[in-house]
Amino acid sequence: MAQDEGKFGFLRWLLFYLGCLAAIIGLMWSAPVVPLAPWISEGAAPLLGWFLIPVASFMVPIFWIRRVPHVQRKLAWQLLVPLVTGSVLGFVSQGAGEDAALKERGRWVNAKVVAVENENSNKTAQCTLQKLNGQEIKPELEETHGCEDRVERGDTLRVRYDPEEVVGPEGESWEPGSYGVLIAGLATVFVAFGTWGCLRMSRRDPEYVDA
Repeated sequence: MAQDEGKFGFLRWLLFYLGCLAAIIGLMWSAPVVPLAPWISEGAAPLLGWFLIPVASFMVPIFWIRRVPHVQRKLAWQLLVPLVTGSVLGFVSQGAGEDAALKERGRWVNAKVVAVENENSNKTAQCTLQKLNGQEIKPELEETHGCEDRVERGDTLRVRYDPEEVVGPEGESWEPGSYGVLIAGLATVFVAFGTWGCLRMSRRDPEYVDA
């Protein structure tokens, strides 16, 4: 019975972390690629993918396994790993989705810089761009994506922009990144350490031991 319970526990927590993994990657990658509505891609998706789902991967096992209030248990340190890697995975998956969206539906265009915000401060600069026909390009061009210190109002830049106005534009040096190995590594760590930590804590549960 104990062996059967151990196998069931392993399968249960493996499926739980695989589900969390699919939710993080699927949501953060799909938001820019589909694209989802702005309130989802810019608000709900980052909140869920960067914070709530990783926190759930940490808190759900704790409350589930500690269902016997009077039993004192030590927290398995392995459960802290999915909490961190889940957040990083959400950030990386979003970057992969944005690159995929620009690669699939992005367009190269010559754009004029009509305004540079925070150019004289320590804050991150943003360039407001317009096509040569006067149509504004949204969102703004970020400093780390081509709005550099040397860029001034009136300059003409070649950028790749998103016609759906979901993904920010990229400068002419942009090339799609390679995220596959990094995502695979983070996903493996997320699932493996989460399942391992849950099994360690489960073995201290009297209901598990006495089964």
